[in-house]
Amino acid sequence: MANSERTFIAIKPDGVQRGLVGDIIKRFEQKGFRLVAMKLVPASEEHLKQHCVDLKDRPFFPGLVKYMNSGPIVAMEHHSWQ
Repeated sequence: MANSERTFIAIKPDGVQRGLVGDIIKRFEQKGFRLVAMKLVPASEEHLKQHCVDLKDRPFFPGLVKYMNSGPIVAMEHHSWQ
């Protein structure tokens, strides 16, 4: 039986605004990933701070949170089969 690996992928606000969502999904699917869930969401500042907690002490952290909060993101879960 094949092993399945779950991967979280987020398309950042600029990718959404530039209309690249379909092209990005296509590239992952061509690499063998299978899309199992997708949602267009506005990421809250609090959620971003929790999700990126490992980067909180880095000097770019405030700018990263502000950028990721600047528009909706596409949050996806993919499976790959090995």
